[in-house]
Parts: sequence; structure tokens; C-alpha cells
Amino acid sequence: MLGSSLFKSLRKKLMKGFAIYLGSTIINKSIPFLLLPILTDYLSTEEYGALAIFQVIVTFGDTVIGLRMKSNINRNFFSKEKDVVAQIVYNMLLLLTASASVFLLLITAYIGLGGPLFSIPQRWFYVLPFLAFMNMVNTYNLAILRNRKRALEYGALEIGKTILNLSVSLLLIIAYGYGWQGRAYGIVSASFALCVLSLIRLGRSGYIKAKIDVKKMKEIMIISLPLIFHGLGTTVISLSDRIFIDQMIDTSAVGIYTVGYQFGMIMFLVVTAFNLTWTPWMYQLLSKELEKNKRKIVKATYLMGLVYIGLALGITLVSYFLLPVMTPEEYHSAFTYVIWIALGFAFNGMYSLVQPYGVHVGKTGYVGITTMIAAIINLVLNYYLIGKNGPVGAAQATLISYVLMFLTVWWYSNRLYPMPWFRLLRTTK
Repeated sequence: MLGSSLFKSLRKKLMKGFAIYLGSTIINKSIPFLLLPILTDYLSTEEYGALAIFQVIVTFGDTVIGLRMKSNINRNFFSKEKDVVAQIVYNMLLLLTASASVFLLLITAYIGLGGPLFSIPQRWFYVLPFLAFMNMVNTYNLAILRNRKRALEYGALEIGKTILNLSVSLLLIIAYGYGWQGRAYGIVSASFALCVLSLIRLGRSGYIKAKIDVKKMKEIMIISLPLIFHGLGTTVISLSDRIFIDQMIDTSAVGIYTVGYQFGMIMFLVVTAFNLTWTPWMYQLLSKELEKNKRKIVKATYLMGLVYIGLALGITLVSYFLLPVMTPEEYHSAFTYVIWIALGFAFNGMYSLVQPYGVHVGKTGYVGITTMIAAIINLVLNYYLIGKNGPVGAAQATLISYVLMFLTVWWYSNRLYPMPWFRLLRTTK
């Protein structure tokens, strides 16, 4: 009875745009998975490992340069006038420009002082600030579209980016023999095109209003700065494993591990797509401060937690049959890592369901602290478990870290914004 009524509610409120979000997100974010048969055929395990390290560095750049400012759009979209949101977006763009400029100077100093390049050509480090800027502009536009319930336009932009990304990558890898760097050029090309389109779209729809406002910048940073530590912590947990494997074992092991990681990341694709619909729905219900809305959110959270764990187990089963078909024999041992990564992202998905409470009440400091503690634990676990169990230890460290993050944030967010987690059986008038 509870399950059927809840599914009915989700179908009406949450699932309206979910099919579009799911489809576009999976197509866009599953590029590494879609390219797996080609990349593993054209690239050696060492080259595939080098590509994985490059993508780790790109994600780190996005996290640091982006300053986690997107949350300011979600937080203000339903409670502020359109002109105010447009001013917030403009000031976010100014802060993003400043952040990218500072990061470029830091990279120049890092290279000048002889910092390790992890087998990545120097020029790609200089690309990072520009790539991060372009990715964030696109993210702001997608956040606006999602909150406006413009699922079709959202999907069109995401799929268009995928087509360009895929086309350039395949052309350069297959026709011109660029190796893993052909994939990097594909990423940059697609990001540039979507950045230009996003700026045009934001301007024409009235969501950029050129007004420098120092007060708004301070408000943006008050919300965003604690989330930067959260972003850094999440990045460490999800990406440091490959750095450890590269340094403690070799780049070839990174390539095999990354193939298994790609299968586990199917769980992440589903979580990300669902969260695109969940977040606006949740903020709308919370804004009304009704007990029945809180109960509805809690029921949906429990349900989705069970769904996530079931999906992770299903993904592991499917990968057992699919991985040998999609990759050469030297990559088949990657199956060992799938269950740990898939379950890790399932708990990461549960974390995403409870994390917005702090943003809703304007208190995000605990999120950054919690994530950074989990990241430090992850670094220690990576070193210990890889030394003890080999590369699978990195996958185990990922799962343990996400479980700790979820449980800690769930507990503390309930202190900030109490929810009826254990009162569902009580009747509410």
C-alpha cells in the first residue's frame, strides 16, 4: 500500500521529466563506456591509464575552479524574482572568471617549479582552467533549464554535446591516430561549443543581468566556499584511487582498473539522472514547510535507497557477461572491481538524497568538513588496502568512504533540519 501510493506520487511529481533526463544524461556521461570497445582496441592498457589520469585532473580542475557555485541557482530559483536570479548568475560568471585566472597562474607556477605531470603533456595542464570555465557555464545553463522544467531543451543540449564529443574523438583516434589525446580533443571541442550556446541561451532567456554586486558575490561565496571542500573531498574519494594505483603499481593497472570503474559508474549515471529531477522537487516541497511534504520526501528517500542497492547488484551481474564481449582479454580482470564501485555509487546516490537539507537552511559548512574527513580516511584506506589487496583495495576504499559520508551527512543534516525518518507509521492530520 505504501509502495503503490508512493510510486503514484513519484510518477506524477518526479518522473515527468525523468525519462528525458535519464536518456540525455546516460548518453552524455556514458561516453567513456560507449567508447570502451574502441578505446580498449586502439589503446594499450598504459595509454588507457594515461587517459584516465587526464580525466582525473580535468575533474579536479572543474571542482576547484567552479567553486561549487551551481547550488546558488537551485537555492534561489524558486524563492527569488527572475531579475535577482539573473544578477546572481552574472556575478557567478565574474567569480568563475577570476577563479580560472588564478588557477592558470597557479598551474604556471606549478609547472615552473617542476611539479609532477603524471605522464600527461604539459600543454594539457594549461588547458584545464579554460576547460573548467566552459564546463561550468554549461552547468549553469543546464541548472536553469532543469528548474524551469525545460527537459526537452536540456536533453537536446546534452545529446548535441555527446554527438560532437563522440565524433571528434573517433575521428582523431581512428582516422588520425592521435591515441588518447584524440579523446582529450573531443572533450575540449564539445565543451567549447556548449559553452558558446549556453552563454547565448542564458542571455536571450534573460538569465544574465549585467550588474556587479559585491554583496551578492559575498552571499554566493558564503554558500559555495564550504561546498568547495565538499567538492574536493568528493573528488579525492572518486579519483585518488587511480593516482595511488599509478604510483604504487603501474599505469597499465590503472587502465584495467578504469575499465571496471566504467562499468560500476553505470550506477552513477542513474543516480545523476534521478537527482536532476529529485533536487527541484525536493526544494519545492521543503519551501512549503508542511509535515505531509516532509513525510513524502522521507518515504521517497527510503524507497530510492533500496532501488539504488538493487540496481548496483544488477549492474554487477550484467557486467559479468558484458565485459568480455566489449573488451580484449587483457581487460577482462576488470570485473573484480565492478561490485565495489557500483555499491559505492549507490551510497553516493543516497548521500545526494540527504545532502540538500544543509543547502536549504543555508548551512553547508558541515558538508565540507564531513567530506574532507571522509577524503582523508579514503587516502589512508587507499594506501593501506592497495598495499594489502592490490588494485581491488582502491575500489574497497571507495565503497567504505561513500558509506561513511552518507551516514554522517544523514545524521547531521537531520540535526539541522529534522525530518520524520522514524515516524512514518504515525498518522498525520
